[in-house]
Amino acid sequence: MSTDQNQPEDSHLLTISVEKSDVMGLVSMLPEAGIDGEYLWPIHPLALANLYRASAEHCRAIHIKAEGAFGGGLIGRTEPIDELCETGAAELFVLLGLDIETFGNAFLQVIRSNDGSRVIGLRRLPAVTMSRFRDGFLQRIPQITGGDKKVIFSAGEIIHLRVPCPMGRRYSEPAWIGVREMLELARAAIRFNSKFFDNGAVPEFAIIFKGTTPSDAQKKTIREFFRREFQGVENAHRTMLLSLSEDDSVTFEKLTADVKDGDFLKMIDAVRDRIPVAHGVPPRMLGIMSAGQLGGGGEVAGQMHVFEHLTLRPMRRRMLDQLRPIFKEFGLRPGNPDEPLADDQIAFRPLDLTPPGDVTDNLADLVTAGVLTDSEAKAIYYGDTTGLKEVTSKSSSTGADLSHLVRILAKS
Repeated sequence: MSTDQNQPEDSHLLTISVEKSDVMGLVSMLPEAGIDGEYLWPIHPLALANLYRASAEHCRAIHIKAEGAFGGGLIGRTEPIDELCETGAAELFVLLGLDIETFGNAFLQVIRSNDGSRVIGLRRLPAVTMSRFRDGFLQRIPQITGGDKKVIFSAGEIIHLRVPCPMGRRYSEPAWIGVREMLELARAAIRFNSKFFDNGAVPEFAIIFKGTTPSDAQKKTIREFFRREFQGVENAHRTMLLSLSEDDSVTFEKLTADVKDGDFLKMIDAVRDRIPVAHGVPPRMLGIMSAGQLGGGGEVAGQMHVFEHLTLRPMRRRMLDQLRPIFKEFGLRPGNPDEPLADDQIAFRPLDLTPPGDVTDNLADLVTAGVLTDSEAKAIYYGDTTGLKEVTSKSSSTGADLSHLVRILAKS
């Protein structure tokens, strides 16, 4: 660290000390701009795509979060947005959610009319094909014949959706990035074991001759034995014969260390146990049973409550906030799904956290109290819960026994 000090002759003046750090700033540690002004990803999207395939739990967590956050579709005044989506708004936002959770970034194309006055379509562009450009965005579309087709979009044609990232770059890193090395380790271990069995479960050997030099015929015999006679279950316990003089010897040395099955499985389990933490997904939703958990309904309901409020709701809120410019063109604004939506509000449908059975347990008592009719109770029992919204308004006009209703609600 160097220090520049300016010492003025007048002692009444304030002395200013300027310190210059010799450490390179965090944001400028890596070059951002590539060829022709293309901004480089901090982690190549193909590397992130490979990690998506490296772990069943990691892949499943990404899909659960995308479907849980956006699979319910939009509520409120949804018609203007639904008309812009080729396969429906829910499908579009689930695909965007998959990109956000896999790559930390998603790209939404805004298709406008020829005169640019109105939006006529919304389309998801796969994040693995996209990069930011100095004057907009660049898409590389792989071609069957080889090479890539490049498509350039202006800055106004693409909405770049991102997760919060403290690195301050043009791209965000995914929220699960803290478990990246563990995923890479598991992927390397699985590939190592796969190659081992592809080679007939034969480790790499070094064959050392002492006191003699092997003939070409001996070399050919050894090579063919390991390639043909020693590989596969059918060739187990085969014997190789080599003719040597009395003073000569040959030894076989393994070049690869033995990997115990227990160590391999422990490593895979360690990676698996960190996936729920990195994603904020309850372990049970990934098929992971942790020691000490009883699995009762209350425990599962509590996990789902935390998952909805601390993982899924922030995802929906960020998506709505980043799409405000599009909503504004249609006179829409984000709303709170927990409160009645105004005519100009739109929101994503939240998860229904009602435990199974809670809605239908007291239907008979509600019918007896006059709160529900028989037809309404049947509709609720068979899954049409929209009838519940009419209970409050009907109870004041049907002459129901309110004291009996209070007792029913107190028991539930």
